[in-house]
Amino acid sequence: MESSYELTQDDIQDCYNRLKEFFPKFLEISKEELKSYNISQNVMLYYSYALQYNLTGGKLLRGTLLISTVKSLCRGNMSEHLWFQTLILAWCVELLQTSFLVADDIMDQSTMRRSNTCWYLVPTIGTANAINDVMFLYTMINRILFKMLKDSNKLVEIVETFSRVSMTTILGQHLDTYESNNDKLFEDGTLAVNLFGEIAKNKTSYYSFYLPIKLGMIMGNVEESNLSYPKLETVCVLIGSLFQAQDDVLDCYGNPESFGKEGTDIQTKKCSWLLAQALKVATEEQRKKLKENIGINDITKVEAVKRIYDQMKLEEKFIEYELELQDKINRY
Repeated sequence: MESSYELTQDDIQDCYNRLKEFFPKFLEISKEELKSYNISQNVMLYYSYALQYNLTGGKLLRGTLLISTVKSLCRGNMSEHLWFQTLILAWCVELLQTSFLVADDIMDQSTMRRSNTCWYLVPTIGTANAINDVMFLYTMINRILFKMLKDSNKLVEIVETFSRVSMTTILGQHLDTYESNNDKLFEDGTLAVNLFGEIAKNKTSYYSFYLPIKLGMIMGNVEESNLSYPKLETVCVLIGSLFQAQDDVLDCYGNPESFGKEGTDIQTKKCSWLLAQALKVATEEQRKKLKENIGINDITKVEAVKRIYDQMKLEEKFIEYELELQDKINRY
């Protein structure tokens, strides 16, 4: 394998376009898998709609990143067969992302996702069905991989990568939903900063950046022993931390119409970048007010928390943090 080459913006746009154009084929493949279970037409229609509704409307960042990695490693010379397998893998990554988002919306009691009503709030769906649908979306990944890549000598490594990254993300979600409720965070800002770092690393970095790039490297025939893999993890954790912090700031200050969802981090007491930074420098009075107002779904409580963030000029501090992380990433 020759060394990779740097993709142009047109190359990346081509990867995105091909991914989007492949969706009807991926949907067809998913439906064919469903048919093998001899289900009724009503069930077929339900899950076809579930796939269509939940897989569309996203930025396709992860899938595009995977394809771009393969294209770069192959120096643009990809056979039709490699394109097909890569597009299958890219949509499986998007399917994984979708399963996590549907679950996340239930846990956070969100109302909007990708500018649409959250799946569990769609009339006739409800929470019970949506939880089952999370398992359906997640399980469909392996069904498609085993069917479409059954003759590939890379299948075991691909499935193992999906499995390990999924477990890492699930453990990260635990930190986000359970450990964030630890009142000790309000006593020691360092604990909060460290917890944010662990959440960003495990919940976000691995499935958003490490997974698509690692899968792209597998498809591009980069050997497991290659020294690039440890470096990849380090860089992806930095990118994931930046990505999570950006998401947290948007959750608090972003416009729901352009952001595609309404912020809930304050109401659900998430250990966001903003809260971690606030607890790091808070006075006793500010710490007390944060503890009294956070975690309550009341607009006056939310505004009280935001006022403390504003007093601390956290939006300005975020710009400094963003530049600092970008500098670290660029060194690699």
